[in-house]
Amino acid sequence: MNRRCIRCNLNIADDAIKCPLCNGVLEGSDENAHDLNQESVSTTYPDISNSLRTMQLIIRIVIFAAIVSEVVVLFINYMTFDGIYWSLIVGLGLLFGVLTILYCFRQRRSIQRIVQVEMFLGIILLILLDHLLGGDGWSFKYALPILFVAVDIGVVVIMIVGIDGWQTYIMTEIVTVLLSLVLIILHFTGVVQSSIFAVIALLVTALILLGTLMFGQNMVSNEVKRRFKI
Repeated sequence: MNRRCIRCNLNIADDAIKCPLCNGVLEGSDENAHDLNQESVSTTYPDISNSLRTMQLIIRIVIFAAIVSEVVVLFINYMTFDGIYWSLIVGLGLLFGVLTILYCFRQRRSIQRIVQVEMFLGIILLILLDHLLGGDGWSFKYALPILFVAVDIGVVVIMIVGIDGWQTYIMTEIVTVLLSLVLIILHFTGVVQSSIFAVIALLVTALILLGTLMFGQNMVSNEVKRRFKI
């Protein structure tokens, strides 16, 4: 027994209740009972249950990671409070990031490109807000290291579930390692005052990159060669 969407003229192979294209109600139909004189022939839509479950799992993981990150940020802000509730700003950024990822899933947009663009916009926004709120350096001490780690962990989750060719995300990992390294360099050159979180961010992002290179083997190696034209 197949389910059929009259609006899209599709036969649905799985046990979905709504059409995955138009969200219309499906009708039950016997595959052998089609009208042979029907002018338009419907096509069979593939079983999408596994894909939907994967998407739902990613969404739950992303939301959970955002909640955990905000709790950690609130705790850090509380323990180091200096008159600025910068954790609320980071929370708004996390909310925006989650909503953007949900939009990417729904519209089938390139997740990696969106993640990279949002990361760089987030860097600019955090530094600018830090400057406008008095220039206490909380963006370099706490917000940016947390941002880099959050982006890297999010990328790992996406790579594990295999979205859009997981090996392509190696470039995002390389970028987060380089940005974390920049924080350390700026600290030792006296340009900004950093904290232990910058060191933690560098270690976490570097270990994630190392793990990807070790377990990815030829696929990751070929992607790096293709990107850098080696």
